[in-house]
Amino acid sequence: MNKDSGVNEFPEENYNSDLPEPFQAIDIAKVALDSANVGIWIMDPASGKFLPSERTRELFGFLPGEEMSFEDAMLKVVDKHRKSVTEAIENAFKKHSSLYIEYPIIGLDEHKQRWLSATGGFSSTAANSSYFSGIIMDITEQKQSDLRRSKFIGMVSHELKTPLTALKAYVQMLNNWAKKQKDNFTIGALSKVDKQVKKMLNMINSLLNLSGAEAGKIHLKKEEFRLDVLINEVVEETLFITSAHHIVINPCAIVNVNADREKIEQVLVNLLSNAAKYSEKTAQIEIACVLQHNHIEVSVRDQGLGIAQADIQKLFLPHYRVESKETEKIAGFGIGLYLCAEIINRHHGKIWAESELGKGSTFKFTLPLN
Repeated sequence: MNKDSGVNEFPEENYNSDLPEPFQAIDIAKVALDSANVGIWIMDPASGKFLPSERTRELFGFLPGEEMSFEDAMLKVVDKHRKSVTEAIENAFKKHSSLYIEYPIIGLDEHKQRWLSATGGFSSTAANSSYFSGIIMDITEQKQSDLRRSKFIGMVSHELKTPLTALKAYVQMLNNWAKKQKDNFTIGALSKVDKQVKKMLNMINSLLNLSGAEAGKIHLKKEEFRLDVLINEVVEETLFITSAHHIVINPCAIVNVNADREKIEQVLVNLLSNAAKYSEKTAQIEIACVLQHNHIEVSVRDQGLGIAQADIQKLFLPHYRVESKETEKIAGFGIGLYLCAEIINRHHGKIWAESELGKGSTFKFTLPLN
């Protein structure tokens, strides 16, 4: 790539030499991009040279022909999302990996927020001779549709939760009565009913939290509690539902954290239930927490299917699920990891995954200490 070239000088290839003569003058790549209504961009990681197409500048709210640097583009990103966007791009540069991010901007109309998605990758595997390029799309309509769906889900989920909570209370009352009567059959049957009620309540809580997350309304009720005690409680609860798996708790640091206990519990439940879903029965799952300088790091490691590197970047997006022959029969909404990320981000922590196909996965998150 010529670093001194103009904004419209993108790599060219002769795509249309085999077409009939009347069509050979058509720039197929340009026609395809115009039809898809997407912008393209190229960036040289070494020099920082940023070359946006006309449509890219338009999507960011710049006038035709107006200069737009990478820094100019980042200033259009809504403040609370800017740091995560720049970190995702820097991480892609550092690891020489692909990129997919979604973020809101304030563009042409300063009073109207729009959402964009950016997809990118390197032109070759050689770190010193490749450029980073990709496409920009306006996904505002999709985001608005997601928000309407989320509001509907939240309303329905709230209505479902009320009778289930009452049902759970009645099951507990009957279970206490059966224990007094020493009726083992009824005790066993009610235990199974209680399991299913808990599953339903967990699903409904996830849907309610999804509704809040997509509306930007995850509220935290922080309190001080011992993280190791919470981990033990969640493991005990998980084993009650998925008793076939062997969960090992590695020696955990005894430390108090100031966080929303219920929501951190939900993160742990999601990570452990995912590890169980994507692992063979009887496979070992390890959970650990390690005290760092100014935060505590929690990890959940499984010996399951593993995740391809191309999918890791998208794991924490709403409704994203890894599609393969192995996962197509595993139930799920694709919202658990998204909710985990939203909760941890609201606590000013970090969450990520490390994995390799066929060798299991490790999910980690951090929480800052007081």
